[in-house]
Amino acid sequence: MEKQEIVVLKATEVLGELMEYGKMFAESKVFPDVASAAQGAIKILAGREVGLSPMQAINSFYFVNGKLGMMTQAMAALIKKSGKYDYQILSQNTEGCTIAFFKINGEKEKLGESTFDKKMAAGAGIINKDVWKNYPINMYFNRALANGARWYCPDAISGFYTVEELQDLEPTAKKETIEITAEGQVEGGK
Repeated sequence: MEKQEIVVLKATEVLGELMEYGKMFAESKVFPDVASAAQGAIKILAGREVGLSPMQAINSFYFVNGKLGMMTQAMAALIKKSGKYDYQILSQNTEGCTIAFFKINGEKEKLGESTFDKKMAAGAGIINKDVWKNYPINMYFNRALANGARWYCPDAISGFYTVEELQDLEPTAKKETIEITAEGQVEGGK
């Protein structure tokens, strides 16, 4: 058997395993955002990309506005677990949160800080949402951590956005595709 054939067989086996897990999670009805085997498999595959077990992945990733988001707790855990990075909360209250990020090279080397505060939340148009009114400390932490993780240790989180960030985005409307024929005629547009 050639190397390429072995790789294809392994990929097929992995996909089959993911779909079996996905089917089990979907059929259990315990995870309301997993409506199909494919959705379960996608969550597990995303988790596998960042080193999570299937159960950790199914509880750490959620579909929000057509995108896959990672829970902030999982993002925080991946940073700490990476062995390359760490973070420390410098301030956290109902007005905002500031987090310092470090690279670990035997010693902690400060990479920078991430702040998210009331003024930034107001500027983003999210300050008046119920979750921001009811849990401001948590929400400031979520945003400060997510921004800092993408700025200072993106490899630890594989570039994912948090569920909380995706919840704050307005769903985008589907765009109409316009085609232009070889003769220059527009088709499909209004």
